[in-house]
Amino acid sequence: MVNAENFNAKWSPRMSNMASIIRELGLLRSVRSVTYYFTLGYPHIDGEYIVPDSDLVYHADNITNNINTFVAAVRDAMPRIRNVRAYNYRPVISIPSVEQVATQVLESVTKIIDRQPDHLSLAHIGFTDELVASPVTESLQSILLSDYQGRELETVLIQRNASTLEKLHIETASLSACLKLVWDYSQPSELVVFTSLKHMIIKWAHGQRNPNERHPTATPFPRLETLVCRGFLPFIAPAILTDFQTHLRHLDVEADQRLLDIYNQDEIFTKGSFKALGYVSLRWGYYFNSNTGYTCTPLAYKSAGLSDCMHTLCLRDMRLKNISLLVSEVQFPQTLRNLDMANTMLSIDDAMAILIMCPQVLKANLSLTDVSLNLEADTLTTEEIVKYQDRYRDNAARIKYLGLKSWKCKSVQVAAEFALLLVDVVPSITRVCIAPNLLSTQVKLLEDINAARKRSAFASHLRLDSVQFCIDDCW
Repeated sequence: MVNAENFNAKWSPRMSNMASIIRELGLLRSVRSVTYYFTLGYPHIDGEYIVPDSDLVYHADNITNNINTFVAAVRDAMPRIRNVRAYNYRPVISIPSVEQVATQVLESVTKIIDRQPDHLSLAHIGFTDELVASPVTESLQSILLSDYQGRELETVLIQRNASTLEKLHIETASLSACLKLVWDYSQPSELVVFTSLKHMIIKWAHGQRNPNERHPTATPFPRLETLVCRGFLPFIAPAILTDFQTHLRHLDVEADQRLLDIYNQDEIFTKGSFKALGYVSLRWGYYFNSNTGYTCTPLAYKSAGLSDCMHTLCLRDMRLKNISLLVSEVQFPQTLRNLDMANTMLSIDDAMAILIMCPQVLKANLSLTDVSLNLEADTLTTEEIVKYQDRYRDNAARIKYLGLKSWKCKSVQVAAEFALLLVDVVPSITRVCIAPNLLSTQVKLLEDINAARKRSAFASHLRLDSVQFCIDDCW
């Protein structure tokens, strides 16, 4: 905790301070990672910070001396640090002298980082020329930046590490800011190639797609293996997407209309076109109009066939029309072992149709609904339960682990009966994990599963006693 108010005070040999506390820890040779929280004031028991409410006497020399003392203590105690995170947690204060104290401490982040790390995370840290030009921010293997806006200093910081960077994680970025990454800031016509980048994570990419935006005609990411994007995917140039076909292993993106147009018009997203892709997660974009969710059906068609070596397929948060037609027309890869359809509402018949068509799947995460049944009571009749048991007797489903993410049923009791029905008709299931969304409801679901177990339709099915039901987010 780098407390600006504490660093402004005069540290005496007898005074307990940040440096003396670290020295008391002794030599910590095994420590490889350190996180600095830049704060102002002290945390209260309720989580709020007690901050100065009046002028401080600003002591620039104290801050400089104390930072030097603190850095020396960290260097002596933890000589093998390779991973540094720096987060600015200080509140905005309108008192000029207080703001002066906080600003000087925060601008000393380069000095506090001290050594050259392999991995650097910066959250709400103001970029300075010193920070960008410092030896501590070159030859980085990993960078995480929050609130990336494509400003000069933060872009230059990323680009100066283009040859060594293996992981890039940026958050709250606009589409135009993301595209600036691949064009040299000093020579905008020159493409920046990230020759070592294997993992790229972009969260909450937002803004409007500009049809006149310049896109690369060659890939800036020749070795990328993992692509995760929440919001709009910035890099949709055919040259980039085509290059991904040979080396991308993990694809987790949200779709918008432009990306869907590429899906439907270009020959990029064809069956088996991604030769190394093992993990596929495609969902409807957060920023896109959810009322048109029916178009997720062709998205699911494409997703299931992208790779012949796929082991995990995630079709989350989708509204799918005509599941039986989807199942009959889509050939799921034989390598598929994990199927995640959380918050894609399925009836019992939908769920069974998918599981039967994918006997190779060992782990499935589902969300159940009874909407199509128009139930009058808050429970299934024995006749209805027996009807499902007879319909799916001796089916081909072979999953071992079932996740129940959510349900949209007339009552918790109906959801419990559906869950028990799935376990009953798929005898290979050994464990059911109920996602801990609302604990009181999940506990009620477990209680109702135990109650349903005593009903005549299940009473003689002793195998059910060996199945483990638990509250756990297995995904």
